[in-house]
Amino acid sequence: MRIPRGLTLIELMTALAVLGVLATLGWRALDGLLRTRAAVHAQSTEQLGWQSVLAQWQADLDQMVTLDATTGGTTPATWSSDAGAVRIVRRSAGQDDASPGWTVVAWATVDDGHRWARWVSPPVTSLTALRAAWSEAPQRVRVEGVRTVAVAAARVYVWGEGGWTEAARASTEPPSAPKAVRLELVPGPDSRWHGPLTLDWLAPSVAGGKTP
Repeated sequence: MRIPRGLTLIELMTALAVLGVLATLGWRALDGLLRTRAAVHAQSTEQLGWQSVLAQWQADLDQMVTLDATTGGTTPATWSSDAGAVRIVRRSAGQDDASPGWTVVAWATVDDGHRWARWVSPPVTSLTALRAAWSEAPQRVRVEGVRTVAVAAARVYVWGEGGWTEAARASTEPPSAPKAVRLELVPGPDSRWHGPLTLDWLAPSVAGGKTP
């Protein structure tokens, strides 16, 4: 009668070594999977942030209004790129062309030029309140503006005389609403996106022709 032989010490050590190698490979694979998942999630989140900012910028321009001069007064500005900020007068959310109510929106680089920020005033229904919100907007966006994406630079251009001109240099007094606007945002150094992101907007009066 043969007595069953157990594992020898060498066989046991070999089995443990194999299990150790398999465990190491498994943890490395899991770690790589988690790292990849985290990177994809971070990139998707950043992409959604950029898409949201560009969509909001376009929506503000799409809702920009044209105001008529009142008797004995002047036409309130609805667009400006002076004072280090872009200001837009747009319809209040949910309002149509025939309904009173406006908001002033301001966009500017803040935090030493590292963030692209947006500020929007409460809805106003009088030209006096509109002018007050307009005047306060450049300062308000720097103090109270919602910080959005991280940027290394932000440039705004307007179309005129057959070409693009930096908006701050093309401003007139009183500012007139441009026919086309180009926004160029350069992502910050920690961004996964490289190179400037550009969005061109055309006013409804020229959008059908696709060119300013």
